[in-house]
Amino acid sequence: MSVSAGTTLPLTAAQREIWIAEQRLGRANRVFRVGEYLEIHGRVDPVLFEQALRQVVAEAEALHVRFTEEHGEVRQVVHRPGDWSPELVDLGAEPDPGRAAREWLEAAVARPMRLAEGPLFEYALLRLGPDRFYWYQGYHHAVMDAFGSLLITRRVADVYTALAQGGPVGPSPFGSLSDLVAADQRYRTSEQFTRDQAYWTGHFADRPEPAGLVGRPSTTPERYLRHTAVLDPGELSGLRAAARRARAPWSHLVIAATAVYLHRMTGASTVVLGLPVTARLDQVQRRTPGTASNVLPLRLSLRPDTTLRELLDGIGERVLGLGGHQRYRAEDLQRDLGLPGNAGTWYAPVVNVMSFDYAVTFGGLATTAHNLSSGLVGDLTLAVWDRRDGTCPTVDLNVHPELCGDDELAAHHRRLLTVLRALSAAETSLPVGRIDLLTDEERAALLA
Repeated sequence: MSVSAGTTLPLTAAQREIWIAEQRLGRANRVFRVGEYLEIHGRVDPVLFEQALRQVVAEAEALHVRFTEEHGEVRQVVHRPGDWSPELVDLGAEPDPGRAAREWLEAAVARPMRLAEGPLFEYALLRLGPDRFYWYQGYHHAVMDAFGSLLITRRVADVYTALAQGGPVGPSPFGSLSDLVAADQRYRTSEQFTRDQAYWTGHFADRPEPAGLVGRPSTTPERYLRHTAVLDPGELSGLRAAARRARAPWSHLVIAATAVYLHRMTGASTVVLGLPVTARLDQVQRRTPGTASNVLPLRLSLRPDTTLRELLDGIGERVLGLGGHQRYRAEDLQRDLGLPGNAGTWYAPVVNVMSFDYAVTFGGLATTAHNLSSGLVGDLTLAVWDRRDGTCPTVDLNVHPELCGDDELAAHHRRLLTVLRALSAAETSLPVGRIDLLTDEERAALLA
């Protein structure tokens, strides 16, 4: 059921946790911004693009809200989208349009959004040349997550294509924000919620102390440090071939590499990783832009003689259980068990493998997606972006700058990739204690 301007709705559990995290700071913060840009390979019609974008924003009710406190309760108030338009930024005359675009994007994603004021979205079309355009999307994480952003991207591409080809624009596929809120409220009072709570509190009743590569921060970051690499085609082929041999998803090899690295670096036999999930289990949630994502703990046991096969089997079992109980908020679990730290900071690293189909086209023009910011996810996050658009996956390592510097972050990143390559080449009978962590440069320096 669609909602009209002036309607007030409760927050979903995911929105409430983001609200609490931001209120703890007492100010808006850029780390609550979700940002991406889509590189469009070809000539874009700015007039048709704006027309398509305006239509989709009107359809996506999650973008119309502001947040307010009423009688001690936080609510979201629906507003009309208002008189807005995407910014058109012409960088074609710049000496280096690519560099100018990167600087513009870095400045855009650094601007905080204020929940009480809005708007909680921002769009721009950057023209780098006659046949080269970037579409920037920015959102407050309280109204949009990565999955919701993809729904927006696909719909804008579809509407633009229909307009460019002179065909009819199909009806909106989006569900209503009120339906999304109602589904969340039904879950919070359901038997499934009680079963999920029992599952999680039972698995972590002993309150294991997770081993970490970095310490726990004392503050919420103003920004994250990031180190980025792209898997080359040979590495991607090797990873997929290893997954087929192991009869496991390749994402489980990424989780295994992170667990092995943490075990080998710390000597801990209990490894707890954060695993982000969409937390969208029904059709209403899967077709409605908004925010629902969750980060849940994945607990693994490792010894030096644990084989890769045993580790992958354990990951498969744990991921299956986690997926069946993914709507229970990690923040609720942390409060249930009285775990230390602010909500969401109990485990690190977070391993976020995002494998979404971004093979979208604008009137036949191919695109390439690039992430700028994923919102407040974890103190140390390994993010793998598999766009399924013909490009190789990007591997980012993000860290709270209070916990380590650029050089240390780069070293962790190189070693994690070294372990991932080693697992891709290893037999599943190999004990994890025999997996080499050193990069070629580190080994040469050590031997010297």
